[in-house]
This record gives sequence, structure tokens and C-alpha cells, in this order.
Amino acid sequence: MKSNSSDFYIVIIPILIMISLAWIYLFVFSNEMDMDMDMSSMDMNNEMNMDSQDMDMNNEMNMDSQDMDMSSMDMNNDMNIDSSNKFSLFAMPMDGNWTVNDFIVMNLMWIIMMFAMMFPSSLMFLFLFYSMRSNMAIVKSPKSEIVLLSLMYFSIWTLFSMAACYLQYIFHNYSVVNMMGMFTSNKAAAITLIGAGLFQFSSFKDACLEKCRNPLAFIMGTKINSNLDVLKIGLLHGLYCLGCCWALMLILFVNGVMNMLWVVILTIAVLSEKIIPFEKLTSRFFGLILVFWGSYLIFI
Repeated sequence: MKSNSSDFYIVIIPILIMISLAWIYLFVFSNEMDMDMDMSSMDMNNEMNMDSQDMDMNNEMNMDSQDMDMSSMDMNNDMNIDSSNKFSLFAMPMDGNWTVNDFIVMNLMWIIMMFAMMFPSSLMFLFLFYSMRSNMAIVKSPKSEIVLLSLMYFSIWTLFSMAACYLQYIFHNYSVVNMMGMFTSNKAAAITLIGAGLFQFSSFKDACLEKCRNPLAFIMGTKINSNLDVLKIGLLHGLYCLGCCWALMLILFVNGVMNMLWVVILTIAVLSEKIIPFEKLTSRFFGLILVFWGSYLIFI
């Protein structure tokens, strides 16, 4: 069977479109979150201004104002109840316990964020896999194999996203992170940074990164006789990628899980580890930065 690159693009273009839409969603989510924070700070300022009003008003005015306050409080409560019942794909959980809507939104946010961050670095793997399979006469549908491979690969990151979301929920309940998903203490941030930095020097990191950087050898070393074997390759590729990058993803809690600057920086870091020559040097360089950064936070 002759390789037909146009068939590959039929599959890969929708993936590129989904990656683009994922990044748009993240930027919109981040912008909405900033607006919610501004509104929250305005509400706090209004409450402080109301508390500082003159307390020497006469009884009649006090009673009138109390009636008005009660009325406004009822209206505000009604508005809060209405707003809490509204489902929004861009609503960050406020202080307090998460609602079911909060869980849904935050899980979705983590899943989309991992898709946007991790799928770009897997495109070369998909291209090499398709190139090899499309040149084999026994392969009937390399396009469907790419779809299966992609689904299994991303299922690993979906599970990681759900775990990360639950971890954020636990951190939130114990005030380890604030409503922005950022550590409330330098000690927690320092431990995370130093731990992630030291992981960059580990043999486990090296082994997983080697598989991610050499997808051709990984594919050629695996027998593919059925779609189950394709799913197995997607699973293994996802696990190797997770083993390589999980610690870097936890750095999101240092600067806020929706800090778009750091989402972009970590995406570039993950991609550069997989494509820049001298892979160990690259990962060690990132590790040193993280260790020094964490050490600095301990002493400030």
C-alpha cells in the first residue's frame, strides 16, 4: 500500500482544530476567572464601605435602612441562589465547598488543559506511526488506527486530569491552595518545586523520556496484529508520556492552575524536552531551575 499523506491530514487536521479550540477555551476561562476575581474584590470593598458608614443616625432612619438592608439582602440571596444554580463552563469555584457544578467544570478544565498541553508533543509519534502502517499492505485502515491510538493515549491524560482535579479539591478544602488553585504557603510551593526538580534527574524520568523521544524505535519494537495491539501502543505511549511529565504538571499549583503564562511555559518545556537534542541536558537544566527556585522560596 502506498503512503498517502492526504489521508493522514484527514485525521490530523481535526486534531489540530481541537487543540486550537482547547487553547481558546483556556484563555477565555482564564479571562473569566480574572473578571470574577475583580468582581469579588469589588464586593469586599463595598462591604467594607458599608461597615464604615456613620453609625449615629436616628432610630427612624436606622429602622428604614434596616428594612432596606433586609430587602436588599433578600434580593442578593435570591440572586446568589439563581447564580449558583446556573451552570457555566467558565466558572471558577469560589471559597467554600465545591458544588457538583464546580466538580464538572474543574474536571472539564483540567481535561481540556492537558489535551492542549500534551497533544502537540505527540503529533510526531502519530505521524511516524501512520507512515509505517500506511506502507504495509496488510493494514486495511491506518486512519482508524490513528484514531484508536489517539483515544487511548489521551485516556491516560484524562485519568490524570481527574486525579489532579480531585487533588485540587482536597487542597482547597484544607486551604492548601486558594480559589485560584495556587499554594497558600511558600513551604508547599518549595516542596513541590524541589521535588519536581529532583525528579528531572531520576533514572525513571530518563527511561520515560527516552521512549517519548524515540517513538520510531518504540513502534518498530512492538508487534501489531490487531486493533488491540494498537490500543496497547496508545496505552504505553500515554503511560510513558505521563511518567515523563507528571511532576512538571504539579508546578501549576505553584502559580495557579489557570495561570496562562505558566501553562504556555510548561507546554514549551514539555515539547522542548522531546525534540531538542541532548535530552538529558535539557531535563537537567529544567531540574536545576526548579530546585533553585524552590530553595529560594524556603528562605524568603
